[in-house]
Amino acid sequence: MIATVSLVLAASVAPYTFIEGKLPKDAQPDGNSIVFEGPVEMLVIDTGRHPEHTDKIIAVAKARNKPITAIINTHWHLDHATGNARIRAAYPGAKLYASTAVEGALKGFLLQNVEKAKARLVDPAVPEGQKVGTRLYLNAIDDPANLVPDQPVTGPMTLKLGGRELRLHLAKHAATEGDVWVHDPASKTVFVGDLVVVPLPFFDTGCAEGWRQALAEIDQLEFDTLVPGHGLPMAHAAFTSYRRAFDAFTACAEGSAPTATCVATWTQAAAPFVAMHPDPKYSEAALTYYVDQVLRVPAKRAELCGRP
Repeated sequence: MIATVSLVLAASVAPYTFIEGKLPKDAQPDGNSIVFEGPVEMLVIDTGRHPEHTDKIIAVAKARNKPITAIINTHWHLDHATGNARIRAAYPGAKLYASTAVEGALKGFLLQNVEKAKARLVDPAVPEGQKVGTRLYLNAIDDPANLVPDQPVTGPMTLKLGGRELRLHLAKHAATEGDVWVHDPASKTVFVGDLVVVPLPFFDTGCAEGWRQALAEIDQLEFDTLVPGHGLPMAHAAFTSYRRAFDAFTACAEGSAPTATCVATWTQAAAPFVAMHPDPKYSEAALTYYVDQVLRVPAKRAELCGRP
């Protein structure tokens, strides 16, 4: 009886399976994935990159003996969407919900490294383990049907899973040109993809202005738990701390303070998140790059924020 009560309480707090995206040694990462269970079907938020990650999602569906009928991609980064094809091979009826931003990425950002990737595959000096990720990348962009949505998310919409209503929102020009984030009012949980990344935000495709606006909108919601694109779920208060650090860091980067000052702004204000990465030098190097090569390059900022 005690075990039964415990399971019920756990389900009421987290009515989903959280699959953490790992960062394998000498390999590219997987984003976090979420599996929701309905009365007769399953819904997945983000599908990872590596087969080993995606197979964990499929294993949950098989264990419940329920098909995956819907996939939500929070954004088009391939560590969150490469697994779409593998899931749809197992469950061909799965409908894909995502932003149309992937269409532009397939014509631009995702094509930038194609020739270098092909060269790595035939380079005997490149370890075979590193070629695995290269093949996944090339296969994914050669299969746009599994990246472009069946149901584009162009604004707020509701997706029903049995008696549960998941509320989908679109953040324009934030971590990418279009980021889908999901609110589950019943469990007081939000799933935000790379709008939140631990230990630090990735600005390679991000627009600071739109991103700040998205985080502020999320912070105004009533929720208890936020699930990031990378890193472990966090309480609302922790997210608020993250958002304030984001605002302070990007404000510094948009000003004239030395780069080191802006880097210190993040590493101090977001110290609990920075500490979650095993390499203490990682955050300093990444933040320095983002300040100097993205946030302080006017043409780059204009491009990422959708300005002429």
